Amino acid sequence: DYVKIYLEGKDAPILSLMSLKAIEEKLSDKQFMRVHRSFIIQLNKIEVIDKGRIIIHDTIIPVADNYRDKFKSYLSSRSIDF
Repeated sequence: DYVKIYLEGKDAPILSLMSLKAIEEKLSDKQFMRVHRSFIIQLNKIEVIDKGRIIIHDTIIPVADNYRDKFKSYLSSRSIDF
């Protein structure tokens, strides 16, 4: 299995043989957050938060139930409602 990593300004994703968990452990938790078993997001790229979903560059990313509390805590620390 491989992980697709999408970078801003790049047309094609980078393919990695690392697991998403391994990638998550290498990323700064101040800039990135896992919000779903299939998604890690860059927090400062969030454009819209609506009904349990995040929108970044027209891509809808669901916030899974088991990541919801951590994401809500992050938003609350910035005085944002979810």
